[in-house]
Amino acid sequence: MFVHLGKSESVREKDVVGFFDMDAATVSPVTRDFLKKMQSEMKTVNLCADIPQSFVLTDNEYTESVYITQFAATTLAERANRVNERERK
Repeated sequence: MFVHLGKSESVREKDVVGFFDMDAATVSPVTRDFLKKMQSEMKTVNLCADIPQSFVLTDNEYTESVYITQFAATTLAERANRVNERERK
């Protein structure tokens, strides 16, 4: 199943490594360096028209990517949980 991230962009739920709050996660210089590296490698997808609230790290057999979104990390996690619940039925 897929998790909708915004702007008609969805990712496979099984490819999601995590949902991260932008303010909390970017306090760490390690996270900031990681995001800069991903951006320089063209592995970042910006889905925001406004201030970003969170980012989603995905990893599949081809590449890892970061999606920057205006949705809260908790909202995205709830969407993923709903996807998991539907798969179990």
